Order: sequence, then structure tokens, then C-alpha cells
Amino acid sequence: MMKNICIFLLGGLVVSGCLWSKSPYDYLDNWLLREDAVRTFAAPIDVIYVQDALYLRMDELHSMSSYARDAVGRGKFSGVARVFSPLVANAKDVKDALDWYIKYHGDEQRTIVFIGEGEGGALLRAYAEENAEELSDKGFVKGFYSEKHRPGFVSEDMVREIRNLAVGARYKRQWGREMPAGMLEQ
Repeated sequence: MMKNICIFLLGGLVVSGCLWSKSPYDYLDNWLLREDAVRTFAAPIDVIYVQDALYLRMDELHSMSSYARDAVGRGKFSGVARVFSPLVANAKDVKDALDWYIKYHGDEQRTIVFIGEGEGGALLRAYAEENAEELSDKGFVKGFYSEKHRPGFVSEDMVREIRNLAVGARYKRQWGREMPAGMLEQ
């Protein structure tokens, strides 16, 4: 009888542990930017940005956050995109962060763009290639990757292209078809 009670209690602990397990990306501390409070109708595109500095030391966290804000934040995509920039150190972290994103924001009506820079660019490109079919079903349309850290990688041309993707996404959502050629800003 005692043996059965112990097995029952141990099974209960295992099940409750599974139910209560959380992703590290449930916590804002594991994101440089996470704009999930922006209403989805206000911004039809989600930008996933993974930056170069994959080694994490606490004294560099502030500069990494500042770099992410300069590269993809501070209003660059205001009104067209929400930005998600996870802290990552390896391919597993990229997978975990994007699994979290897809679980909570992966909607076939969203348009997703990846921007990866340096080692983050290599990891993000590898993830996109390995999961191409699933990402396509979730709205992934384009990736911008640089496997070298380049200041100014997120250029005005890239921002303009993402804004055009947002215009096309809004048009498709409203009219149910692709936007006619020539209606985008140059």
C-alpha cells in the first residue's frame, strides 16, 4: 500500500512539474525588445531580430539592449511592425525563443520578417532553413541575414522594404488578394 502511495505521489510531482514548466522566454528579462503589447491591428508585421553579441555578460547587457534599440527599435518600425529581440547564446536558444514566439504570436494572418546579424544571423538563417515549411505556414516571408557584424546593417532600404511588406500585408488582409504592382513606395 505504501509503495502505491509513493508511486502515486511521485507521478503527481512529475505531472505537476510538466504543467508548471515555463520557457525562459516567458520572462521579459530574456528579451532585449519584446513589443507584444503593441496591438496586432496597428502593426501587421512582426520583426524577429537576433543580434551579434551572443556571449552574455551582465556588464554588457545594457549595451546589447541599447544596440538592439538603435538597430531595430526607437520607432524605426512604428506603425508597421512589432519587434521581438531575444537574448540568445546558441542554436537551442534561438529555437526556444522562436518556439515561444510561435506559441503566443504565430498566427497565419501575421507577416514575419527575420533580421539576423553576426553569429545571430548565422543561427537565424539555419533555423529558417531547417523550419522553412512550418515558418511559411506561420507567415514568414523574408529574412535579412549578415554573418558579420556591420554597423548600419539595418539600413533605410531594409526599413523601406519592411514598410512595403506591411502595406502589402494590410492590403491583403483588407481585400483578400495581393496588392497590384506599382503601389509601393520606392
